[in-house]
Amino acid sequence: MNKLKIKNNVLTRHLLIGTIAIFLTLVFWMAHYEWTDDMRLWRAIGDVGYLLLFMTLIIGPLSVLWPRTSSLLSLRREIGIWFAIMAITHGILIANGWANWDVVKFFGYEFVPQLGKIVRLEPGFGLANLLGFVAFLWIAILALTSSDKATKWLGVSSWKLLHTGSNIVFYLVAIHTAYFLFMHYTESFHKTVPPQSTFIIPFIILSVIVLVLQVSSFIKTTKAKNKRS
Repeated sequence: MNKLKIKNNVLTRHLLIGTIAIFLTLVFWMAHYEWTDDMRLWRAIGDVGYLLLFMTLIIGPLSVLWPRTSSLLSLRREIGIWFAIMAITHGILIANGWANWDVVKFFGYEFVPQLGKIVRLEPGFGLANLLGFVAFLWIAILALTSSDKATKWLGVSSWKLLHTGSNIVFYLVAIHTAYFLFMHYTESFHKTVPPQSTFIIPFIILSVIVLVLQVSSFIKTTKAKNKRS
């Protein structure tokens, strides 16, 4: 009976977060009306992924700073899994729909007939996608180990050590996103510059909030530990 109840609770949480993720995807889809349909989908899913990553990372610091928010900890795993779903979907759609699984193109190189050879066309593009690819692999590992069975098999200490990588994923994804928001679509190599992304200001705000909460919770935890000592 208890196992059934736990499974039902997990399913309910997944339905809740999944519904929110789909709804937010629709919101971002509508916000990116100036893009082509395929690009709107990639961007919308990527934006929702970043928002879910933000939610995943602030729950821990919030529970430290304001204990009353500790009830949100029960949602962290499901939010993290749905972040992984959105991030992995974002990566696969781009690899399939834009790069056509062409590794050379994915990292910013293309064949130029006038030159008769493959050249790098967009400075920084390859590095941004490399960071995104590393984050993609790490996200997949974190998603595959986000279960009680994985925790038991790895051991609590090893599992916690592995999942501290979510913070590294945040920085990789943030740098990857920042490149496309602030550098990629510029007049340096585009004849027609697309409208400024509506996600720039929210991206900055979310990123700063994560950093501020993490630093603040670290300081509070350190002070509390020193007082006990």
